[in-house]
Amino acid sequence: MEYRELLAKAEANLKSKGILKNYCTQEGSSLREGAETNFVSRFNHSYFERFGFKFRMIDSREASTEVTLFNHRFSTPILSGAFSGMVDITEKPLEKIASGIRESGSLMWIGIASSEQVKEVLQTGVPTVRIVKPYQDMEAMIRELKEAEEGGAIAVGTDIDFFYGGKRGDKVFAPKAMGPRTVGELGKLVKSTRRPFIVKGVLSVEDAKKAVDVGAGGIVVSNHGGSVIDYAAHPLEVLPEIKRIIGDKMPIFVDSGFRRGSDVMKALALGADAVLVGWVLLMGLAADGSQGVTEMVNVLTAELRRIMSVTGCRTVAEIGEEILVKRDGPI
Repeated sequence: MEYRELLAKAEANLKSKGILKNYCTQEGSSLREGAETNFVSRFNHSYFERFGFKFRMIDSREASTEVTLFNHRFSTPILSGAFSGMVDITEKPLEKIASGIRESGSLMWIGIASSEQVKEVLQTGVPTVRIVKPYQDMEAMIRELKEAEEGGAIAVGTDIDFFYGGKRGDKVFAPKAMGPRTVGELGKLVKSTRRPFIVKGVLSVEDAKKAVDVGAGGIVVSNHGGSVIDYAAHPLEVLPEIKRIIGDKMPIFVDSGFRRGSDVMKALALGADAVLVGWVLLMGLAADGSQGVTEMVNVLTAELRRIMSVTGCRTVAEIGEEILVKRDGPI
């Protein structure tokens, strides 16, 4: 199926189950509810319009989208988001997404999940990153990190942007279960595992520097899809300056609001090594289970490959900011 066919089928299936509002703010919308005014959810999409692409056709050829992350080779830099929940869509949603990601040659990320769910994902054979929430109970975090490591996860980490819980509309959720971490405490988490440790939710140079200081093995530049605070910066607004600080010390991932291959290309051009996508894979799952997830990753990867070829970027490593035009005025 093509992109719009997958979305249409997903929307129809979600509507028939009476849960469309759980995944779209309105019918035909790709927005999910964020904090307060929902500005960030809207801005996460509109900011991509600030960038255009330059053609570089002469001597171009069809591009390769392969990338190497954590000593594993993947067919695409388009990775799954750090998924949680979704049990209203289908039974065993994480396992089905994992199977779809495996077939697409991509990398699976998991958020909140039970021990059994983590085990089911890992048993599919898909390379997996496990992100643990910043519980006030540090020992509980360490247990989950070790469990994932022992089960075969290739990297682990935590959501620093969830230190004070999340917010949808005016409702704050899970604030009392979470707690902020010092540099020393993050260092303890890094040292608790032999796997690369990912600091997810970086949205400033200051936090990027601290992630380097504690020995992180990667960061995710993210505003958590708008469900932390209203008017948070867009990841691409801060990505270039973070890239200047991080350089090639560790992989830089980015998420929040990515929907098409063109969105992914812009992040790669501004310094990301790979991009996490969430909502579109949820829609792939809703459309056709594991197969829908695979198809969605493949569709976005094909879009990315075409743009890379047209802009003269033969590999992901060749993608740079010089292919972009920045539009600063009204659009």
